[in-house]
Order: sequence, then structure tokens, then C-alpha cells
Amino acid sequence: MQVTGEMKNDAFVVTIQGRLDMETSSEFNTIMEGYLEANFTPFILNCSGLQYINSSALTSFVHLSQMLEGLQLKLLFCELQPQVKEVIDIAGMADHFKIFPTELQAFEYL
Repeated sequence: MQVTGEMKNDAFVVTIQGRLDMETSSEFNTIMEGYLEANFTPFILNCSGLQYINSSALTSFVHLSQMLEGLQLKLLFCELQPQVKEVIDIAGMADHFKIFPTELQAFEYL
């Protein structure tokens, strides 16, 4: 798993590549908490390079969402690969997350 983050306009864009599962979710959580401490802006998770997630990833996403909501900030997802979107749909989480086809559409939502 690779995670990078950068400020773009009025949001912090996090790009995730690889797999987010039980082996990598702890590292992901630590990285996200560090990003959150340094950036009090909405977060956009660009998942164009995210190839695989499981329930551990969903738990990490919910945790991040709750932390941001506690600060009255938004968490948006964009560019989900079909296999990642399928896991979110099967878990019934699609209504919980704001998901956009492109990063540009996520920015427009803000």
C-alpha cells in the first residue's frame, strides 16, 4: 500500500494505491491521523490506484469519517475501482460515504 497526500485548492487529497486490508489498515490509520493533525480541511480519498479492500479497510474508512465529522469536515471518495466499489456496496456502506466518479466532481461538491 502507498498513501500520499497533498493540499489542492481547499481540500486535502489522499491518493491510495495497492491493497488496504488487515495487514495495512493500521498503517493507513496512522498516516490518516497524522494528515488530520496537520490539515483541518475536507479530505478527498482518490482511490484510482486502490486495487483491493476488505472489512478492515471499511473499518478504517468509517473511523476516518467519524474523526472528520467530529471536526465538522467532509470525507469524499472518488475514482473507485469496480472491485472496491463492489465491496462498499455489498457491505451496505455506499449510502454512508459520499462517492464521486472523478476527483473534479468531488471538488465541485465542496
